[in-house]
Amino acid sequence: MIGKVNTTPAAAVIIPTHNRADLLKKTLDSVLAQSVACEIFVMDDASKDTTREMVPRDYPQVHYHREEINQGPTFLRNKGARLSTAPFIFTIDDDCVLASPKIVEQAIEAFNHPRVGAVTLPFINVLQDDQLRKGTEKNGIILTTFDYLGGMIAFSRSAYELAGGYRSYLFMHVEEADLAIRLLQRGYVVRVGWSDPIDHFESPVRNQSRLDVLEGRNHVLYCFYNVPWPYFPVHLLATSVNCLRIGRRKGSVLTAIRGLSRGYGGMVHEFFQRKAVSGTVYRLSRLMKARHEMKLEEIEPLLPPLQTKAGA
Repeated sequence: MIGKVNTTPAAAVIIPTHNRADLLKKTLDSVLAQSVACEIFVMDDASKDTTREMVPRDYPQVHYHREEINQGPTFLRNKGARLSTAPFIFTIDDDCVLASPKIVEQAIEAFNHPRVGAVTLPFINVLQDDQLRKGTEKNGIILTTFDYLGGMIAFSRSAYELAGGYRSYLFMHVEEADLAIRLLQRGYVVRVGWSDPIDHFESPVRNQSRLDVLEGRNHVLYCFYNVPWPYFPVHLLATSVNCLRIGRRKGSVLTAIRGLSRGYGGMVHEFFQRKAVSGTVYRLSRLMKARHEMKLEEIEPLLPPLQTKAGA
């Protein structure tokens, strides 16, 4: 077993990584120090640094899987989820340190209502400030959110699998909203967690132009996949205008156009993958996004019946 000898893992911790070996070591050390047994999966996205040698050598108790071609976080999280067996799935970025040994244990406690399909992991961007993000107090009230970060989240395995996991075609960016709305369609919510915060050492290793293209592309695809009629054309037009406006503000209109064109082209590629949510769920998602956080008791009357079996 991973983490604790002769102990059934309470959770699977899946860590996509790409060229961040030094940061990854801190992440792994913190996961191995958790108070409950975890099976740990390092999903190496074609790293060219020392990750390939370091993980098997220094962390033999960790499952190491390497891709020879860059596949993106959505693909790697899904693959790690399929390989794992634990009832809860934690997806953690490779620049996150679980500063408290109780974080996994505390997050699991928040799955104490059948509607809870995912729980946010509070975090602090320690290189920027000391502000707590995506967290709340443990007070018995179930706060829900539509917005979360894929690198600081825990899922119940059953809800994750019923919703279909992440869409690998998105690669990264906007994949969280896409999964959140599919969870809502099956009657599940993302709960705001109360665990001790993660220390997030945001890495400067980022290709911003690539991220900007993906953002425009994936906002278009989110609309195509999920938004029902008669809202679809209005949402798509608003998405396109907003992407161009943001691109103009950043001084990168051509990048915005490139992202939008790839999104429209992606609609052709993904033509048979469109499965829009109900109008009620769509309107609820918009309300939740505008309100940021809402009590479960406020939104439960609008939620579909809880799906517990595939195809139900």
